[in-house]
Amino acid sequence: MRRLFVGLFALLLTVFLSAQSGKNYRIKKVGEYPNFMALSADGKTAYVTSFGTGELLVVDLEAKTVRGSVSVGSEPLGVALADGGKTALVACRQSGTVAIVDLTSLRVVENIKVSGAPCAVAVGPKGYRAYVTNFGRTKEGGQLHIIDVRDHSLVATMKVGMNPIALAVMPVSEQCYVVNGGLGQVWVLDPERQRVLSKITVGDAPIGIAISPDGKRAFVPNNRSNDLSVIDTQLGKLLVSVPVGKSPFGVTVSPDGKRVFVVNAEDRTFSVLPSDLSNLELTNYKVDKGPRDIKVAPDNRTVIVVIEQTSSLLVTDVP
Repeated sequence: MRRLFVGLFALLLTVFLSAQSGKNYRIKKVGEYPNFMALSADGKTAYVTSFGTGELLVVDLEAKTVRGSVSVGSEPLGVALADGGKTALVACRQSGTVAIVDLTSLRVVENIKVSGAPCAVAVGPKGYRAYVTNFGRTKEGGQLHIIDVRDHSLVATMKVGMNPIALAVMPVSEQCYVVNGGLGQVWVLDPERQRVLSKITVGDAPIGIAISPDGKRAFVPNNRSNDLSVIDTQLGKLLVSVPVGKSPFGVTVSPDGKRVFVVNAEDRTFSVLPSDLSNLELTNYKVDKGPRDIKVAPDNRTVIVVIEQTSSLLVTDVP
């Protein structure tokens, strides 16, 4: 009975706070089948990959409209910002390329051929190295590409197991955490020495990853086991796996490092929990059909969700 009361109180409190904030709107006609996004440093602009049209879209979150677009390649997926937010790198799966986009002129200045099926992109903390996971065209063909952002060149390529689908870079080093979906593992890599430092077993079909701003924890949603694996990066081991919704997909940590946000694709929700795991009671928020990626603005409460099926963005307050 007490658990039921606490749950009802939390739900009512969430509804009340959302009503007080008033920020809950959708931005429609965001390409076709949008998947992933990067957020500008001020949280006012989202850069979204449109899988169906082969474009990178510039979405003004304040004006609630698509401000511009540029063709980048066939089936774009992951996107990351570099050069102080002036440049975007976009992984185009079908093209087998990484597009370098000048966001000031909104044009592609370079297409780096990597072949295979590039998926995710991340930029290191120093800003001159970008890392791209390549799903590969064969069972064991997974790769990690290392790109020099300054001269737009492919520096090196590492073999990284089966179906590497996502990655994140530590905030104070160039260590890469690569999600091997086919192995149910996260590989920790030293890209400078091209070495695999460790392999951490997580859940079934891991599909995303986010690292806390202090670099102490990594969070990995597991699409088939419906849970979130929490990795202690200092100990190099799995701490716990927390049940979330059905088919978790995108994940992010708020800029202040206090909360983790997980998209549950099949449930049409996103879950919120404290990153220190002081409370494992999830707060769930309903979204539209087909949620994929999620980001949190610098105010730590404005949440942006990419909705693939309706080709839209949901912008909402989570106090």
